[in-house]
Amino acid sequence: MPTITIEPENSSKEPSEICVDEASDVGSKTERFSERRKKFIVAISSAACFLTPMAGLAFLPAISTIAERFNTTASTINVSNAVYNVCMGLSCFWAPFSDSYGRKPAFLICMFFCVVSTVLVACSQNLAMFFVFRATTALFGTAFFSIGAQIIGDIYPPEKRGSAMGWNIAGSQIGPPLGPTFGAIIVTYTSWRIIFYILAILGGLVLVLAFFFLPETLPDNRHSLALSEYNNSDEVVKNPQKKKRFLFIPFNIMRPIISFKYPSLILAGISSMALMYNMYSLLTPIRYVVDPRFDITLPIYGGLFYLAPGIGYLLGSFMGGKLSDYQVKKSIKQRGRRVPEDRLRMTLLFFGFLSPASVIAYGWSIQSRKGGYALPIISMFINGLSQTSIFPTINSYCIDSMASEIGGGAVGGNYMIRFFASAVGSATCLKAITSIGIGWTSTISAGVLVIGSISMLLLVLYGEQLREGKKVIK
Repeated sequence: MPTITIEPENSSKEPSEICVDEASDVGSKTERFSERRKKFIVAISSAACFLTPMAGLAFLPAISTIAERFNTTASTINVSNAVYNVCMGLSCFWAPFSDSYGRKPAFLICMFFCVVSTVLVACSQNLAMFFVFRATTALFGTAFFSIGAQIIGDIYPPEKRGSAMGWNIAGSQIGPPLGPTFGAIIVTYTSWRIIFYILAILGGLVLVLAFFFLPETLPDNRHSLALSEYNNSDEVVKNPQKKKRFLFIPFNIMRPIISFKYPSLILAGISSMALMYNMYSLLTPIRYVVDPRFDITLPIYGGLFYLAPGIGYLLGSFMGGKLSDYQVKKSIKQRGRRVPEDRLRMTLLFFGFLSPASVIAYGWSIQSRKGGYALPIISMFINGLSQTSIFPTINSYCIDSMASEIGGGAVGGNYMIRFFASAVGSATCLKAITSIGIGWTSTISAGVLVIGSISMLLLVLYGEQLREGKKVIK
């Protein structure tokens, strides 16, 4: 057996070294594809990111129908969404897998099993089958968030990364609000199973596009290097029959968890958790609180309220990405170097003021029955706009600041804990509303956002020092 050397997963660079761009290295890696090809790659990634959040909430208008079909309660069916979000968090191990085996194999494997799982959800004959295959849909489908962020890190330099990340975020963020609208239309006129069949067809189309048109954006991954060394060894050259197309390369699935040994990534994680808790606390109960408030009886009309945050998510993802890149260019011009934390400065207004203020306005307008349709709709729009103005920046920061240290573990870990927070939000919001009302529930969500904004402020002020191991408080 030929001896091969497998490079370690972690780079030997110190965290502080990545504050300054290595222009020649970055340029050679990100200029391999034309701008047109890059946009098509991002489009495929964004389409994949759209499907899982869409599936996560598209069934909300059908909860009562599904509960009746499986002889259970709406609360039990709603728990499946919390399980779904937990499995979304557990999917983070695909990030180190893609670092070792490449982006395209990870993408294709996950999309194939996501499509199969979605079909099996549609075919579910009992509650256990429904729960299990919704969980596996999340486990495979959520991988595209971190893989997509890694792909963007492969093909775009830091000063253009935020805008591209905005497109990727757009796919993942417009799925949750559009899903219930889409589901409400289907449930009003046909079976809830059609929701998942349509999602499976869309996933199949993305799978075909990725198979034929998605290139490997990390050609020098650990598997390709090890395979090349093996096949070019003297023993294999002398005996070509020993040539292989695949080698098992061990990878550390704990790297997303290990990423939280870095204080800067802990702060970024707290900020993401706050955003996702707010998002699912807002979206999950919309029909439960809006329908009684405006005497809505048909699912399709209640589902239309999801469009308000959805439009905000769409616009915010593009605006946030461009503002993020602008801040990076401004930072380089002022400092003569790139400091990843400078990218985060543009989030403070959205995080510290607009997000908490809008969710409070939404909750109390519903509870006090004031403001008509306009106030809650405008509040949901502003909340959605603020949230996705922040997410592209956080994702880009994880790639910028620690990718050379822990690879995809940085963004994978961030996605892991943000989806755990979304599970908590979706599982507890209805009970909280029943106990204390939508007004106080929204106030609690605003308080969580304030905690997240404080974490972001600390990261802006002290993030570079934390990464360099310097003392923060003197």
